[in-house]
Amino acid sequence: MKKILLFLLIIATVTSCTQLPKNAGKQEKTFPEFAVAIVNPTVANIKTFRYLVDNKILPNADSFGIIGIYHVKQNYDFEKSQKYIDENNLTMKLIKCGSELSTKNIYEQNDCSNLFKEIFEQTKGVFFFGGPDIPAECFGEKTHLMSGITDPYRHFFELSFLFHLLGGSQNENHIALLDQNPDYTVIGFCLGMQTMNCSTGGTMIQDIPMEVYNIATVEDVLNTPDAQHKNYNSYFDYDDELTGYNFHKIKPKGENIISEIIGESEPYVLSSHHQAVKKTGKNLNIAAVSPDGKIIEAVVHQKYRHVIGTQFHPEYTGLYDKDFTIKLKDDDSDNQSFLSLYSGEQGENFHHRYWKIIGEWLNYLKK
Repeated sequence: MKKILLFLLIIATVTSCTQLPKNAGKQEKTFPEFAVAIVNPTVANIKTFRYLVDNKILPNADSFGIIGIYHVKQNYDFEKSQKYIDENNLTMKLIKCGSELSTKNIYEQNDCSNLFKEIFEQTKGVFFFGGPDIPAECFGEKTHLMSGITDPYRHFFELSFLFHLLGGSQNENHIALLDQNPDYTVIGFCLGMQTMNCSTGGTMIQDIPMEVYNIATVEDVLNTPDAQHKNYNSYFDYDDELTGYNFHKIKPKGENIISEIIGESEPYVLSSHHQAVKKTGKNLNIAAVSPDGKIIEAVVHQKYRHVIGTQFHPEYTGLYDKDFTIKLKDDDSDNQSFLSLYSGEQGENFHHRYWKIIGEWLNYLKK
């Protein structure tokens, strides 16, 4: 009862939640006792999460409600998300933070801190999705010419939230929220992993081809397979059907949950990024790397066992649909699905084992 009352207090004081559609003779749905949070709840991210749950890819999560959280100055119209929630009668609430954030206050107590704490106490876990480049100032460096900063307030908000959850070397006096519940689940995909790293005091490679492989042209990247962490064929703009994603292998590093999930194989994954972790943040251990060992592909937390960041995209719905094909090259070759290319231990099984673990974690404290 105490948790329910606290959640209602959050909704009343810090949200802009629109009620679910009112239908004659029907009561409004109540929010479930168990919930997970998704940060940056765009329509696309909500659809992705629903797909994973509805298709049992993320098992045992259909009884969880969803809290979507964002900052009011983000570069997205979240009224679209609310409209999608209403039209689909979803058991989901949107919560916004309107407090001022900047590089000066994201790694300390700020006006979003109470909201972060309340979300943490009301949920079993949180998911951070992919997105644009993090402002270099947030990890203490100058901005590379290849960096594209398009949504600074999203980064300020997510960096601060993850700092509050995990702590960081920027402020050793901060007590991480996960100290209260070390079994809380924190998952980051692509930008989500990069944000996890920077929020804990890590730094970034701002452009993989130029900084790691000393390559400055698209043609040279296409002749260097290890440098291709996204589909550089799409840079030519000859064919608007070309995907920005690329398939490549990963291999485990050390003994950790990722190495257990990978097993004996080196599975193919889907990625689309030009930046990568350089120095790892406080208490983050490298869990997987690219085939040549130069790019960090996954991190785990050495103190909190249910924290994983992946540079690749296990949440991409096309990985689980044999009828969903993508076009990698501007030629006459047939479009391919991930499952037709990398079935079984080549990649398919790894992704299902990954989500099975996440599902088990989210239900760990569910009684």
